[in-house]
Amino acid sequence: GSPYYSVFPTNRNQAYTLALALVFLVAAVALRRSRALARYAPSAYALFIASAALLFLNTGLLNIRVAATDAVQEIALDKLGQFLHVVPVILALTLVVRNDLKSLFIAKGNLKAGLVFGGVSFALWAVLAYLIQSGASSFPELTPRAVGYVLLFIFCNSVMEELWFRAIFLKPYQAVSGRAAAIVVTSLVFGASHVNATYEFPGGGAVFGVVVFLLGVVGAYSIFKTKSLLGAVLFHAGYDLMIIVPVLNSA
Repeated sequence: GSPYYSVFPTNRNQAYTLALALVFLVAAVALRRSRALARYAPSAYALFIASAALLFLNTGLLNIRVAATDAVQEIALDKLGQFLHVVPVILALTLVVRNDLKSLFIAKGNLKAGLVFGGVSFALWAVLAYLIQSGASSFPELTPRAVGYVLLFIFCNSVMEELWFRAIFLKPYQAVSGRAAAIVVTSLVFGASHVNATYEFPGGGAVFGVVVFLLGVVGAYSIFKTKSLLGAVLFHAGYDLMIIVPVLNSA
């Protein structure tokens, strides 16, 4: 469902996306009414939420269109537009069935562990991104404006993807297949969704997909361990610097 590239003809087909969302919604309702299969209903509903978010994203109703004068501003505002399409849908469809936000790991959880893991990992990613890019070419001055757009991009993307790829699925999948399987399955989808990404990466898309899969495993494990999205969001925002900083460097 990436808005940046299309692998299958159905990727940009709104009729298909609508049909997919309806199939998952009908499945969730039918499973919930079955005493023998009711435990699978939350998983089907999570798939409905994910496809409904994609459906709304594909409308582009909340896209932010400005005459951007630099690449960093353009990519940051584009990411904000994606965030505004996806995150409210996830939250609304979670609350409408009377699930609280803790079901999405939007909770304090183990705050100390989340802050330590997230803060340390974010700092390490930031240092690594700076060292790599400053050695590649002349590194531009990090103005407050540029830093603001960088932070907007990485935190919009990290919150959106942690909710969309992991938080809505981890508890439903854990209930039917166990924690380890929930981590692996969500991470496989996360990695597969990045195989065709256009970012330059040593070894190409397949290697990038494997790396993203491993990052997903770490993120999902931290969510379960800390019972919160906080650490995973900071960790994710940190490795997103490896994407946005090269853009800043080439601006």
